[in-house]
Amino acid sequence: MLSLPPSFLGHRVSLEGDKTNEYIIRYEDHQKLKTHVLLCKQESPEIFATLNHEGDFLESFYLSNKTTDLAAQSLDRYKSIIERKKQFRITQDDLKDALKPESKAKMKNEHIKKHLVDEHLQDIKNQWPSRLLTLQNMEGSYEDSLILTTLEDALQQANPTKSFQFLCNHRYDIFVPRIASMLPKHRDLFTTISQYYLKYNHTDTLEQLMYNMINIVDLTDDRELIESVLARAQHIDSTHFSDHLKNMMKTLFKRVKRETEHSPKEWLKFIVTDQKLKLAIISSLKEQKTG
Repeated sequence: MLSLPPSFLGHRVSLEGDKTNEYIIRYEDHQKLKTHVLLCKQESPEIFATLNHEGDFLESFYLSNKTTDLAAQSLDRYKSIIERKKQFRITQDDLKDALKPESKAKMKNEHIKKHLVDEHLQDIKNQWPSRLLTLQNMEGSYEDSLILTTLEDALQQANPTKSFQFLCNHRYDIFVPRIASMLPKHRDLFTTISQYYLKYNHTDTLEQLMYNMINIVDLTDDRELIESVLARAQHIDSTHFSDHLKNMMKTLFKRVKRETEHSPKEWLKFIVTDQKLKLAIISSLKEQKTG
């Protein structure tokens, strides 16, 4: 079974098991079956390496001894990113503060949240390896750190297609359901996301995304999107013996009763045009009074 391609950002690498000679992966460039990385001392890149998805080294060498076109490209891009990030005016003290929740942070920089959001937005726009998420991976102990809460803020402003790719690159899949509110205006993206996670049989993230979506979609204007979500739920149920279709329909019917003048049966007839899906819905709800 395929596994989701990993992110190695923030991983510590000890050469020959010597923990006193430790490097940190601060840059990665994902390819189809491998990832090019830079191993750094502090923030200075010293080793270029290529890893497979299991984290095994396929190639590595000191940049002081050798270079290749790939290594030179990675090094140039890393240096360019570092230079461009100087504009965000985030100090080392700010970065330490960013690892804490707002309630525990010193907040000496009154603009720290804006600066963090701005950096997240630039990382998403340019698909850069995130130094903020690298720091969170290395030293983060709070799920509500300023780094993560401002990431959520940035996701509500960024292009959702780029947000999805960025989250996948960094393996922050837990944040994908939080772009649900953006999908009614980017309907093709739901198809892209669902196909991606079904390919890897990683349905937890997709399921949470769908539950979030059915709570915010317009019950009339988003007819095609609703039908698409329900079709995915039925597919997951058929392979995982779950009850997502039934549970989602219960939620939708409650919304129909609360927010419209239609009965659930009338609404269902309007929303679902695929007869096989309609029969699956009726079957899943056969013990439930629907209207």
